Amino acid sequence: MYVILATFFTVFFLYSCTSPTTTNSKEVTIVVDRTGVNRNATLILAQDGLNGDWEELTGSGGIYKFTVDDPNGVYSVAAVDDPNPDYEPQIQLFHSTLAEARTVNLELWTDDSDFATLTVNVPTEYATSNISVFFLKHHAPNYQLDGASVSLQMPKGKGTLVAIISDRDLWSPLKVYIKRDFNFPDSSSLTIPLSDLIDPEELIGTDEDNNIHYSWVLDKTLVPAHMSGDMKIPEGMMISTDKYKAEYYNGNISWWKVTRDVPVTIKAGVKELEPATTTITATAVENNLPKITFSPYVSTISDYSTRYYNFDISKKVTIEDYTYPTETHTITLTPGYLEAAGNVYMFPDIDLASWEEYKPTDDYVIQSLGICLSPNTIDEMNSLKLGSEWAIFYSYLD
Repeated sequence: MYVILATFFTVFFLYSCTSPTTTNSKEVTIVVDRTGVNRNATLILAQDGLNGDWEELTGSGGIYKFTVDDPNGVYSVAAVDDPNPDYEPQIQLFHSTLAEARTVNLELWTDDSDFATLTVNVPTEYATSNISVFFLKHHAPNYQLDGASVSLQMPKGKGTLVAIISDRDLWSPLKVYIKRDFNFPDSSSLTIPLSDLIDPEELIGTDEDNNIHYSWVLDKTLVPAHMSGDMKIPEGMMISTDKYKAEYYNGNISWWKVTRDVPVTIKAGVKELEPATTTITATAVENNLPKITFSPYVSTISDYSTRYYNFDISKKVTIEDYTYPTETHTITLTPGYLEAAGNVYMFPDIDLASWEEYKPTDDYVIQSLGICLSPNTIDEMNSLKLGSEWAIFYSYLD
């Protein structure tokens, strides 16, 4: 048996910078996030309770809602995005209780139709520099300006646009540009006035031993730490909703904290997390579907509770003499759902014609398991609530 895990940007329901809230205590909101823009998926299904009938949901603008009547608040969501017959579909399942999460954020791929051409013009003083442009969750890094201009493919949408002009040889930042409420519904041009260019701020004091780096979160726009160089957000342009996402990563453990105060300190115990290879205790097949037995993980970090388990189901692919696993289904389970299911995850038997082609193979492989620990709820992590923090660590089975 193999074991799998999800990295930042594959833990499918995290890092949506906005999470719609609901006043209906029984309502679940599903948000399809495509690089910071909400657009519908190929197929969204939901189940009320452990044994309720699965139903296909209808969404608008990437937002779907359904009501959970199960007395224990148990529910499940299955999502499929299958826009291109030349590629494998994305298939994600999320199983939870209302007490643990009422917003499910699905990070899905974008299509060419989601993008348009943005031509950026800069002052002639920087015509021989590089420019990196960030809009929503899309990054266009280190483009050489050609005659003080460059054309980029950017996602259609509205939000904060950030541009960093840097030295072509040294890549050191020269100027920063921030435009709030930038509306980009179709191809257009943007001219950056010299007066709107800001000097770079100082670097955040980083602790090389702890290897913490800081991304910017400006509205829905993310400026990754490796592109900002751990530079502070320009103080004169920072507004009350701007914040940083501090990240620590050591190969098996990732830790994040959402903050306005930098630098930060890693939560005690995070770096000492050990692989939890006995969390999945058995795998089997029942009625041609995966059956996976868990031994619930007990957090070793004070104030950090187990919030979810994440793993991928893979199928075996053989090319000539080589066989390897390729991911087909990403699955996330909360402890409350697992307890309701007797700590045995039975892959759902979805009896809908629209789902038929998306069933897993019965000779499935699990390569790794991710466990998320946090003092915050899933909904708070989803929305990058200020002060929220969490750790994900991975266990690999062979």
